[in-house]
Amino acid sequence: MKNGMHCLLAKTMAALLTAAFALAPGLALAEDVAAEEGAPSAAEVRMAVLYEESTDTILFSKSADMINAPASMTKVMTAILVLEHDPELSGQTVVAPEAVSEKYCYWLDVNHLEAGEEISVKDLMHYLLIASGNEAGTTLAMYVAGTIEAFVDMMNQKASELGMDHSYFVDPHGLSPLPQAVTANDMLKLCLYAMKNETFRQIVSTKQGVVPASNKRNTPFRYKTTNRVLSPRNNPAYETEFTDDIIGIKTGSISSAGYNLSCAMVKDDLTFYSVVMQGREKDINGTTYYTHYLDTVELMRYARQFSKYGYEAGSPLPDVDASGTMIPVSVGEDVAILLKDGAEPDEAIEIFPDLEGIIEQGAQIGTLTLSDEFGNVRSVPIVAAATVEVVIGGGNATLVVVGTAIVAAVIIAIVIIR
Repeated sequence: MKNGMHCLLAKTMAALLTAAFALAPGLALAEDVAAEEGAPSAAEVRMAVLYEESTDTILFSKSADMINAPASMTKVMTAILVLEHDPELSGQTVVAPEAVSEKYCYWLDVNHLEAGEEISVKDLMHYLLIASGNEAGTTLAMYVAGTIEAFVDMMNQKASELGMDHSYFVDPHGLSPLPQAVTANDMLKLCLYAMKNETFRQIVSTKQGVVPASNKRNTPFRYKTTNRVLSPRNNPAYETEFTDDIIGIKTGSISSAGYNLSCAMVKDDLTFYSVVMQGREKDINGTTYYTHYLDTVELMRYARQFSKYGYEAGSPLPDVDASGTMIPVSVGEDVAILLKDGAEPDEAIEIFPDLEGIIEQGAQIGTLTLSDEFGNVRSVPIVAAATVEVVIGGGNATLVVVGTAIVAAVIIAIVIIR
C-alpha cells in the first residue's frame, strides 16, 4: 500500500475506532459472562476474559469487546508474522537507523540495540517476547517486510484473517495509543493462534535471556521476563501454588492502555487463557502492586477449580432397552464440558421412541447432552455398538450381529464342536 493510502486508512480507522470506543462499554456489558456462584470479579481491571481451550468454554467475561490500546501485547502479532516468514529463525539482520529512531521507536530501555548492530533473528525474537524490546519489533518488521509501513499492513491483514474484527495495528511494538486498538476477545483469538506455534510457545515460557555482544557492543546484556505471573521474583502477591503451570504469554503497558496481560496456564489436560486490560498500580500497605497481575492470578486460581468431564467417541454407555431388546450403545462423537471439582454432572440421555427392525451398528438411536454452569449445552449422537433386530410384539427379540469379535467367537466355537 502506498504511504498516502496508508495514512488515509489510518485516519478512517481512527474515526471508526473512536466511535467504537464510545459505544463499546454498553455493548460489552450485555455479553458479560460468569458463573453465578464463586466467580471472580476482576475488579481492578476494566476488561477481562477467561477461556479454556479444549472445551471451548468462556468461564468469565467483562467488557471483553471494549477496545483498548494493546501496548506491547502487539508483539504477539509481530512475532507470529516473523515465524511465518522465517520458521526456523535462522536469519541474520542489521539494526537499521529507522528501527531506533524517534519516529518509529521513541522509547528504548537503558540497554538496547544500536543502529548498525548485527544480530540474529533468533536473538531478536527472544528479546522481543521475553524482555519486550521495542527496537526488536521495528528491526524484525524491516527484516520481514522491508519497511515498517509494509509490515503494519501485514499485521492488519493477519488480524482480519484471524477474525479480529475490532482490532487495528499501526506499529510493530505497541508504543502507539489509539487508534491502535484491540479487544480482550480479539487478543484471545491472537493468543490461541500464536500458541499453536511450538517455537513461539517455548519462547514466551522462558523467564530470562541475553542479547549477545556484537559489532557495536563488547559485552552482552541480560534481561528478564516482564510477566510476573510467570516469574514472580519472590513477590508473595504474584507467587502462587500454580506458578510452574504458567506457560506465557505477553504483557503490555503504556499510559493510554493501562497495564495489560495475556496469560496461559495448563492444568492436567486443560489449557486456560486469560486477557486483562486497563489494569493500574495499587498501593497495599505502602507497597505498589500491579492489578493486571493480581487479577490474572485471581482468574487462574478460579479456573483451577474445574476439570474436564465428558466422553470420547466410542465410549460405552449402559445398554438400552428397546421393547425387551438390550442394545449395546456408545457415544458417537467426543463431548466435554468443564465441571467444578466435587460437583455432579448435568447430563441427559434421550433414546428415540419406537425403535424396531434391524438397527445397524453405528446407527444413531438417541442423544447424549451435557450442560455446564456457563450456559454451554453440548449434544452428541448415541449410536448402536452392534447390529440388532428389534421386534415389537413378536416375543423375544434376536441379536443379529454384535461386532466382528463375537462373530469370530461363534465360528471358532462351531469348529471346536465339530
